Amino acid sequence: MKSVSGVLVLLLLALTGCDGEGDNETGEPEARVVKLMEVGAQTHVPSRRFVGRVEAVRTVDLSFRVGGQLVELPPRQGEVIPRGETIARLDTTDYELAARRAEAEYELARREMQRTRQLLESHSVSQSTFDEVRTHYELADVQRDSARQDLSYTSIEAPFDALVTRRLVENHSNVPPNTAVVRVQDVTELRVKINVPESLIRHVDEPDRFVVEAELLSQPGKRFSLAYREHVTEPDEVAQTYEVDFAIVDHEQSDARPGMTASVSVSLVDAVEHGALLIPVDALDKDSNGDFRVWVYRAEERRVEPRQVVVGEIRGETVPVLAGLQQGERIVAAGSHLLTEDVRVRPMEANL
Repeated sequence: MKSVSGVLVLLLLALTGCDGEGDNETGEPEARVVKLMEVGAQTHVPSRRFVGRVEAVRTVDLSFRVGGQLVELPPRQGEVIPRGETIARLDTTDYELAARRAEAEYELARREMQRTRQLLESHSVSQSTFDEVRTHYELADVQRDSARQDLSYTSIEAPFDALVTRRLVENHSNVPPNTAVVRVQDVTELRVKINVPESLIRHVDEPDRFVVEAELLSQPGKRFSLAYREHVTEPDEVAQTYEVDFAIVDHEQSDARPGMTASVSVSLVDAVEHGALLIPVDALDKDSNGDFRVWVYRAEERRVEPRQVVVGEIRGETVPVLAGLQQGERIVAAGSHLLTEDVRVRPMEANL
């Protein structure tokens, strides 16, 4: 009896195995059940906001390369001095005397060298004597140039159309060399500096993808456009953020001034022109490069394909898709990390 029972069990297992192979003649895995959703439009434009500070394109502390008594400084702080005009000047008396003395010594050395050269040609002096006289002449030439240069250093000219922001010393005071006497700014262009996290700095080399606007905290609601200029490639040691500079496109209309605080909004061009699309966070997946993607459903083939997307800031359980999807497309709403390309799927709502 025991042997008969064993034979019956083996026959039953064999029949069961044959039936399983017949259910999937193609050898293709069974379709995975997925939850789909239709992508709809979102009216608001998602953006990131940063606090920025308005600054001049250049701020420079000007100083004399020589020392002396000040005789001229800008009479008023806040005035603009055109490029090339004098900003500050020292008393030149001592430097003029030094230049005249050097000029006289140079002339004396030049004549002495000419006389010695004639004597050398007539073999009346030795070559070594002439070389000594020539060396004295060359030193006198250098001293003359140095005295002239020191005299030129007694005045400071505006390196650009310079806004005088602050006098750092008082007029008629004695100042040592390289002591800052006045601070000026180049306001031909105004910049707004913001600090962005390391997760966003990789997009800074694509400025055409973004719309950047700002408004002054002192004038809320009055927005003006910004244009990317440059960024610092080393992060802040504490905050691990990167400084990015934007130029105010029309700073005369913005009423901005250096030192003012601004609120800066950064939005993707696709979001501004076409509107953003809102999807569940669970619908997001990442590819091997770490870029975001979603799985789009192909109804004719009942399969899914990956689609790379650009997303905005996560808001609770949803995230705005700024580029990569079209309104009306159907995507897998959950479990996207379990999918592979071209896998067969069966929508949850379908009775197949």
